[in-house]
Amino acid sequence: MAELPPFDPFQVLGVEPDADEVVIQLAYRARIREAHPDVAGAAGLETSKRLNVARDWLLDPDRRARLGHPRASGWPQAAPESSAPAGPRRPRHARTRRVFDPQDLGPRTAEIHAFLASIGSLSPDERARVNYSLGDAPPPDLEGYRIYLDPDLWSRSQALRDEVERVWEYGYDEPAPDVPGLGRLLPTGLLVANLYAQWILLESFFREELSGLAVRGVRVADTLALRCTAPWISSIGQRRYGPRQDEVMAFFMAAGELSIDAAERLAQSWRLHLGKDGRGRRSESIGPGVWLPSPPDVPGVYLTSGYLAAVDASRLAPPPGLHASLLPAFYYGVRLTAYVSATGLLDERGRDYVRPWRDAVMPETR
Repeated sequence: MAELPPFDPFQVLGVEPDADEVVIQLAYRARIREAHPDVAGAAGLETSKRLNVARDWLLDPDRRARLGHPRASGWPQAAPESSAPAGPRRPRHARTRRVFDPQDLGPRTAEIHAFLASIGSLSPDERARVNYSLGDAPPPDLEGYRIYLDPDLWSRSQALRDEVERVWEYGYDEPAPDVPGLGRLLPTGLLVANLYAQWILLESFFREELSGLAVRGVRVADTLALRCTAPWISSIGQRRYGPRQDEVMAFFMAAGELSIDAAERLAQSWRLHLGKDGRGRRSESIGPGVWLPSPPDVPGVYLTSGYLAAVDASRLAPPPGLHASLLPAFYYGVRLTAYVSATGLLDERGRDYVRPWRDAVMPETR
């Protein structure tokens, strides 16, 4: 019987313990392109060997069963980029936490406790969805209502915020990608979880305070409820890319096998058809990089799926040798296609947002 590898295969490939064959192959192909000796030289030989061993172990059901759960094993765990080691984390900013009284949460105490418990049972894909479910939409500023809250209710609100932070930090967040031209993305899962918890606690207050207020026939309280709860609700009980998981995974498999010629066609087509008026705003850190109309269930399941697919497209490795000047357009193109694959959305006015991808893989149709 073969001995266990001297490293954690899950960590080497950067996949979760429940990753399926498609995810493993995708992760392997993305990393072997950068580590292959033909690209990285002699320095990549050892890394390539580790990647090959990791892939072989994870794709063999019998070998994989012997690995067990990587975080419970004796393998040394390297800290993810720009994050604390896996396991319990300390607050990002040292400060004194407010006293959290689990019985002093008002009439919806049981619902709040159930929500806090649900944070710890999120699957890795659900947690990733929560982290990027806000997309580019700015969150509501609940602290703007502080002057209307009595001191006791405000104190409970802040204590609940600290408790949500404490519970959230006991989970593990996958490293955020570094997007060319935009820098490292900032997951907003803690903010999304807190908005949901605060709405449970303060809904009665908001309903009363905002009663009678409406914009274009829509009650302001209903809009606030949607903004506080929809990002969380759209993330729970879903696969990583939601109802269109299979379409997105098929796209990622194809994108991971692009030749350099196809990648160049993708970048050049994006520049030609979308680059001039579709470059996107700098604030569009995890969107497709161009303006798109919103799916009908905004801000629901499909929109969250689209943003996470666009985030993951930023992790794709371009074909070796693709000129640096084409990299931004390449990433805009794959992010846009991933977004459309997850949402199933094309502009109702007839603009075809997947034209760059079609030009890349089906040049004869151009």
